[in-house]
Amino acid sequence: MEADRFKDIDLKFNAHPISRAVKNVDKSIAINRALTHLFFTRQGEKLYDSDFGIGIEERLFEMNNFLIKDSLITFIKAQINNYERRINLLDLSIDNEGHYMTINLSYSLKSEPERVLTYQKTIKRIR
Repeated sequence: MEADRFKDIDLKFNAHPISRAVKNVDKSIAINRALTHLFFTRQGEKLYDSDFGIGIEERLFEMNNFLIKDSLITFIKAQINNYERRINLLDLSIDNEGHYMTINLSYSLKSEPERVLTYQKTIKRIR
């Protein structure tokens, strides 16, 4: 089981109360944080990897027809398959209603394919 453990650290840098070492995070928390990072990083923002990122905030106002929505879903699937290799993507949907966009994602860990996990993120347009 130790080989399946992800070595992601807690980005809040909360120290363990006894050992004072920065704690590792659970598998699902690590994946969800990595997905959030992928969704909110703009392409070209990460040094040495200009293709990394989705930049979902830039695409909020583009969701006015089904062709753009389908191309965005295809792009998100490609980015997740390229940059988050610890998961198998099962389903991805985007709900756009009014000033809100909700991304619903279901996936399984490659180390535990029978366990289905979900990721949901709602983004609100401010302007």
